[in-house]
Amino acid sequence: MAGTAPSSSGAAAVAESVSDLNYLLRPLHWMAVLRHPSGAGRSPLCFRLYTFAMASFTLSFFCSEVIVLYREGTEDLDVFTLTLSVADTDIIWLFRMAHAIVCERAFHKLALQVGHDFAEFLTWDDIPMLRVQCRKVRRFTLTYISFGIGACSCYLVSPVSAEGLPFILALPFDATQPLGFGVTWVYCMITTLHVVVMTMILDSFNVSLIAQLRMQITLLSSKIVSLAKEVSERPENCSETYAQYELRYRLLKCIRHHQTIIKNADLLERSLGAMLLAQSLSIGASACFQMFQIATSANGLQQTGKFICYLFAMLAELFVYCWFGDDLITESENLALAAYDAVTSLQECPLSLKRSLLLLMHRAQRPLRVTAGGFFPLSRESFVSVVNVSYSFFAILRNFKNEEE
Repeated sequence: MAGTAPSSSGAAAVAESVSDLNYLLRPLHWMAVLRHPSGAGRSPLCFRLYTFAMASFTLSFFCSEVIVLYREGTEDLDVFTLTLSVADTDIIWLFRMAHAIVCERAFHKLALQVGHDFAEFLTWDDIPMLRVQCRKVRRFTLTYISFGIGACSCYLVSPVSAEGLPFILALPFDATQPLGFGVTWVYCMITTLHVVVMTMILDSFNVSLIAQLRMQITLLSSKIVSLAKEVSERPENCSETYAQYELRYRLLKCIRHHQTIIKNADLLERSLGAMLLAQSLSIGASACFQMFQIATSANGLQQTGKFICYLFAMLAELFVYCWFGDDLITESENLALAAYDAVTSLQECPLSLKRSLLLLMHRAQRPLRVTAGGFFPLSRESFVSVVNVSYSFFAILRNFKNEEE
């Protein structure tokens, strides 16, 4: 029978290797964002000091932007909106670093969920699908991160300040001198790469966790469909006692599999909810400001490209969550349909088995989803709504500037 202990153990080990997230966990660890699960048992003191140093670096950049806002005020609306959008990006990254520390244990548990929580439910038949899906997710996330690096490069080589720097900053020294300019540009480069690229790597890690849960739902749906098919095609001379025992065993295993998926989805929702709400609000504001900059302040192709890169980077950060969140909702709905179809194939089974399957179907009718703090689910429709709201505020800002002129 598929599911013997040695087979299941071997399949789980291969599945864990296939779904390994070390390519994201390592850079997060190296850049003091999230400790690697392998080092969770050691003292976090050195890592926390490193995290504090990197956070202080970003905090100093944020303070410099706040000083510019205080000095310049709203007299120059272009400078105000540009500086405010950069400060908004910095502060939300500081919030995300603090959030990663608070939810570190949950992230470590979820990073190892395939090998730990789902090991008993995996068979060799599941490996090909997992391998293909994990390869797609990895390819997508690496492309997403590469886009972030490209956007940072474009932004850093496009000056906006009088000194020729990529940001408008309040500095304690003269940045027009060669040494001061070089030091400041390196400072801008390190901060930009840390904030933007690490944000995208952390996003990639989070959506990979969502994708892993979606894959488990897909596997569970296929197991339920396969179970119903085997029952309908069972030979007449098959032992009723043995067949019912095997059916009960496999059905209970499917139910436990579903319960584990729900438990991990709830943990992921609790871990990401507050962060996603803050990030959605931040991205909505940044998108509004960047559309304003593109429409009113961009002079020439280089500056327009700079603002467009910023805008697309912000929207991409929200889009990846909405895309993978929508897939999770869709796959959860497909699970309910699979359970419904299976019920019609198990008419000759004992009432207790049909009742168990009906309970699974009833719970699956409430699809699993990841929300922004419980306010709205992350889906493709949500992404369109956020963009529409940002555009509405952009239109208000543009009309306000036109009235001033």
